[in-house]
Amino acid sequence: MSTDPKIFGSKLKELREKHRFTVRQVAKQADISSAYWSQLENGKRNVPKPVTLNKIADGLREPRDLIFNIAGYLPEKNKLPDNIQPASPENFVGLPVVGVIKAGPNGVAMEEHLGTEFTIKNNLDMSFDYFWLKVSGDSMIGDGINDGDYAMIKKTLDFNNGDICAVIVDGEEGTLKHITKSADTIVLTASNPAYEPRVFIGKEMNKIMIAGKLVQTMRKY
Repeated sequence: MSTDPKIFGSKLKELREKHRFTVRQVAKQADISSAYWSQLENGKRNVPKPVTLNKIADGLREPRDLIFNIAGYLPEKNKLPDNIQPASPENFVGLPVVGVIKAGPNGVAMEEHLGTEFTIKNNLDMSFDYFWLKVSGDSMIGDGINDGDYAMIKKTLDFNNGDICAVIVDGEEGTLKHITKSADTIVLTASNPAYEPRVFIGKEMNKIMIAGKLVQTMRKY
C-alpha cells in the first residue's frame, strides 16, 4: 500500500533540503522535470511507480530502499505491525499456576502448584492479587474454555451477575461457573448444556466461597 501523496511529498522535500539541493538541481540529477518534482513535493501527483522512485533516489543521492520505504512499497526496517507493541522484562509479571484451589483457614488455599506463567502488567490492576487456574473438565466449553486451558483469576469478591468466577463449593475443589446471586439464592451455571445449574438457597449459600473473578484465558499448544 503506497503512502499518501502529501506525506510522500513532504518527506521528499525534507530529504532535498537536508542536502541543500534546489528543485532544479535534484530534478536534473534524477533526469525528471522540475515541474514534476515540485508537484510531487506539493502532494499534487500520485506516489510514483518504482521506475521513477529509482530516479528520485539517484537525484537525492539516497539509498533506493529508503525512497521505497517512504513511498510505502517496503516495510520500514524493524518496524512492528500496528497491533504489536514492544515490551521489556519489567512490563511482565509472573503469576502462579495452580491445578486445584480449595477453601483454607485463611481463605483460598492454593494446592497442586504447577509453576509460573507471565502476563503483561498493563493488563492488570496491581492492587489485586492474581493467579492462573488450570481448567479441568468441559463444563465451560460454551464460553470457549476447554480442558487444559489456563484461566487468570483476580482475587476479589466483587462480581456482576452472569460473570464467570472461580468458586469453591463446600470447601472442596474450585470450579469455574457463571454465578448469579440474589438475596436468598446463588445459582452456578455451566456453559455446557450437559450440566444442570446448581442452586443454593438460604443457609446453603454458605457453602459457596468466591475465590475470584475470571479475567482472561490462555491456551497452550
